[in-house]
Amino acid sequence: MWSKLDTYLFPLQPPALCPSGTFKLHVPSGKMEWSEGMYGIHGLKKGDVVPTWELFMAHKHPLDREPVRALWTNLLDGGGQGALLHRVIDARGRERRVFSAVQAVAEPSGQVEYVRGFMVDVTQSLRIESQHAAEEAIEGAYGHKALIEQAKGIVMALRGVDGQAAFQVLATRSQHANTKLHIVAEELVNAAADGKAAELLAGY
Repeated sequence: MWSKLDTYLFPLQPPALCPSGTFKLHVPSGKMEWSEGMYGIHGLKKGDVVPTWELFMAHKHPLDREPVRALWTNLLDGGGQGALLHRVIDARGRERRVFSAVQAVAEPSGQVEYVRGFMVDVTQSLRIESQHAAEEAIEGAYGHKALIEQAKGIVMALRGVDGQAAFQVLATRSQHANTKLHIVAEELVNAAADGKAAELLAGY
């Protein structure tokens, strides 16, 4: 199960792999087997430590430890599958965002002897996605600002008012029409391009 684990996650593009690894827990002893990827996610190399359940849990972010423990406790009670997005703290003290999927298979007696699963480090992917969102928000803010300034200029020219009064005209229209301000501004700018700004503004 999951013997070969290549993971890709948007917005990372192949061949950029998300760090990932597999693990196996022997429940009675608490001993674990980690793939090289699991060691890497935890900032370790194979041979640095002997993986155990205690070590596995010790690397969980303090605020995420109980949700992880609750998931495992539930799976150990009769088996099952589960998944969780949470944080781990690696050996260098760095916070990593990881997604893990776990499968616990119960014996005929109902006892779970082994738990297997995999973990994917999604830190970089989430960071890039957040950066993209921030860039889009900034671009949108500046783009809307320029559009609103154009619309204000049109109102100032046609009504002979100052910038503050022109903005109030647009804001009032936005409120009454239940439409975002930048959309009101865009409509007015487009109307001006067609020579119909005065006609549109008369309806405000």
